[in-house]
Amino acid sequence: MGYFTDMADETTLRAFLSLAGVQCDLAEVGYARTAQEAAEALGAPLTQIVKSLVCLVDGRPVIALVTGDRSLSLDKLGAVAQAERAVLARGSVVETVTGYAVGAVAPVGHPSQLPVFGDLAVGRLKDAYFGGGSHHHMLRMAPRDLERLTPVVWADLASDEPEGASS
Repeated sequence: MGYFTDMADETTLRAFLSLAGVQCDLAEVGYARTAQEAAEALGAPLTQIVKSLVCLVDGRPVIALVTGDRSLSLDKLGAVAQAERAVLARGSVVETVTGYAVGAVAPVGHPSQLPVFGDLAVGRLKDAYFGGGSHHHMLRMAPRDLERLTPVVWADLASDEPEGASS
């Protein structure tokens, strides 16, 4: 995948999608680093925004997809991945393994193919917005179309508490 440089961006993502023969939309937003900011910029419900979270399961990087209104359950991810330990990756790890900045991670188009785990609620969406490779772009596509680009393990990954709820 020779189109990668030190840091990827929406151009890198466009190149990956073009080589894969996938038609989708890279929507331009003013600036969005969080799911809430993306929803506001797009005028879309938070449930239509998908977070691509880089996690380490037993030290191996994976992508976990959850809707913007939910938190990821690391315990559930660990169980589905058959791992003893699952943690969110630090920003430097995110950038190293995906090529994208934190808050702009696309679910595909990384320097090496990462395993992808998607929450069932994401898989039920007809249309969704994913990180688009920069804080100024969102990738719009049907979540089930991801399976044309990378294998996805669909499972219950969301926390039982909504995003931002205190325990």
